[in-house]
Amino acid sequence: AGMAGPAEAEEDGRSADRAPSNLAEGGRINLTMRMRLDCRIYGKDGGMHSRYSVLNEATVDRGSSAYLANLECFCDNVHLTTVQADGLIFATPTGSTAYSMSAGGSVVHPSVPAILVTPICPHVLSFRSMVFPDHVVLRCYVPDDARADASVAFDGKHRTTLARGECLEVMMSAHPVPTVNRIDHSADWLDGLKRNFNFNARPMQKPF
Repeated sequence: AGMAGPAEAEEDGRSADRAPSNLAEGGRINLTMRMRLDCRIYGKDGGMHSRYSVLNEATVDRGSSAYLANLECFCDNVHLTTVQADGLIFATPTGSTAYSMSAGGSVVHPSVPAILVTPICPHVLSFRSMVFPDHVVLRCYVPDDARADASVAFDGKHRTTLARGECLEVMMSAHPVPTVNRIDHSADWLDGLKRNFNFNARPMQKPF
């Protein structure tokens, strides 16, 4: 669901073989540079243990633990908030129509340079999804006094334990993914929202 754009197959299965309309007319190819996230896991010793690039989202959650995830979050070394929830999603604009949207996050145009932070079932009424500029560095720590370790996954893969004292660092990747548009980035994106999610679809009111 994250790639709500030109790469999705239609019911007849022919979309992958169909040339973009601007290319068929002999025009230029329109590209959308889709932002990725550079995600790094640091241990208690400060050393980097692993590193992943994600197109949709990095998710820190409680894993198999029965307890709420307890996380300390920072933005550019300034304390952002203490999270007590099932987890936290760090999403790209492309990923805003995937897990983040299911958790109540905003839908963001793929050309907007932003990082979304969306809580998963927070145990408080006042914690809402936030949108940050793409130049910030976000960090998420599991405090030493947390009831349990956390778990982290990258685009739904490479699930690993984020132990007490360890940190996930998230920032914009220097290597975006170019995607070819059928028409242009806005038309393709809006078409994907309408086609896949029935965006704002309802019967029209009848006149009096």
